[in-house]
Amino acid sequence: MEEYRNFISKLSLPYLGTPSEAIPKIFETLNEKFGLKHNSSQKIIDLGSGNGRIIIFSAITYGIKSVGIEIDSTLIEEANHSIKMLKNDKKISRKCIKLIEIKKEDLFLQNLQEFDFIYLYSLPSMQRSLNHVFITARSQAVIISFNYELNGFESYLNCEYYLEIKHGKNIWKVFFYRKR
Repeated sequence: MEEYRNFISKLSLPYLGTPSEAIPKIFETLNEKFGLKHNSSQKIIDLGSGNGRIIIFSAITYGIKSVGIEIDSTLIEEANHSIKMLKNDKKISRKCIKLIEIKKEDLFLQNLQEFDFIYLYSLPSMQRSLNHVFITARSQAVIISFNYELNGFESYLNCEYYLEIKHGKNIWKVFFYRKR
C-alpha cells in the first residue's frame, strides 16, 4: 500500500527544482524582510525537498536547522550524496552540516508547528491538499512559495511580499506569506 501511495504521489507531484540562481535572492529577502538571522535557533522546512539544494543552502549560508521532506528515494540519495561531499570540504563547518536533515516522509502528513520558515515549490493542482498542513504552522510562520501563488488560504495566510527574480530570459516569481 505504501509503495502505491509513493507511486501516486510521484505522478501528482513531479520534482520541480528551484533554480540555484534564485536561491540566494530568496534568502536575502527572508533576511531583510522576514527576520531570518544567521546562526540562530530558527528552523526551515522544505516540503518536497528534492535534491536538497534549499536545505543545504540555508544550513551552510545561514547556519539554521534545515529539514527536507521528500518521498522519492532517488532524490534523497542525491541529497545525501551532496551532503557527503560537503563533509569532505574543509571550508564547510561540520556544525553547519549537522544542521541538515532529510526525511523520507509524506509532505501532506507534516506538522509544521516548530518551523519559522516553510518552503515549497508546488503546482496549483496540489495546493488544495495542503490546507490541513498549513493549519499546523505556528502563527507568524513565513511560507515561501516558488513560482505559484497559494490560492484559497486567505483566511489564515497573508501574502506579505512578492519577488520577481530575473536571470537571463527567465523570470521567477516568489510569494512570501505569513501565517495569521
